[in-house]
Amino acid sequence: MLLTNALIALALTPSLVSAALFPRDSKVKSLDEKGFRKAMEKPETSVVAFVAPWCGHCQRLVPELSKAASSLAPLVPTYAVDCDDDKNKRLCAEQGVKGFPTIKIFPRGKHLNPIPYESERSASAIFKAASLRIANPPKKLYKAAEIQPWVEKSTKKPRALLLTKDSKVPLLWKVLSNKYSGKLDLGTHRDEKGEAASALGVSEGGKGSKVLIYAAGSTDPVLYEGATKMEALSKFFDSVLDGSADLSNVIKKERASDEL
Repeated sequence: MLLTNALIALALTPSLVSAALFPRDSKVKSLDEKGFRKAMEKPETSVVAFVAPWCGHCQRLVPELSKAASSLAPLVPTYAVDCDDDKNKRLCAEQGVKGFPTIKIFPRGKHLNPIPYESERSASAIFKAASLRIANPPKKLYKAAEIQPWVEKSTKKPRALLLTKDSKVPLLWKVLSNKYSGKLDLGTHRDEKGEAASALGVSEGGKGSKVLIYAAGSTDPVLYEGATKMEALSKFFDSVLDGSADLSNVIKKERASDEL
């Protein structure tokens, strides 16, 4: 009898059931209506799962969404809203939730319409979909010869160029492009053999990516020498925008190849 009463009490306590749906160590953050609206104020891409704790499909989604959230963190946050909680029912109705789980990708918070996710509910598929739905992606410069025209096209704003050996644009660079949209233009070029770096006068040392910054009004690049992490790059970009960054160590044009 005591066990039965305990089970009934648990079933009637949404917060406890919801907490059990996603483990404490999951990167999926539970939101109520207030938290959701606050999160959507940020112009960033996020994944939101509208769930109900009693839903079997939701329970099966938990490990996959948690894996996707771990891969996306900290660049793309992943949230869950318990639609079985009375406090969230208005929000779930506004979002057109008619079945569980309902997953949506918000490319730029409330500033762009959400995109329903209706594909396979696997970690890899969710990760891929979120990566492809990030708003304001960087400009892809497929050929080295495209770099200088891009640099010279708009000198009113600072520009940041990523030279990478990877075949895909890193998730970090996509997120930064969205974050600084309208303030700082981001471009990317696959420089597999380091030819563009050499032509721009950048030392070929090291195997990692290189970030070049062009100050507003300038077409001469400055090599960024900090960590290629979200926090470090954001701090540096902020300093570029407020004018406090030291951009005096420019790579002079005369060192660059005529190929660019």
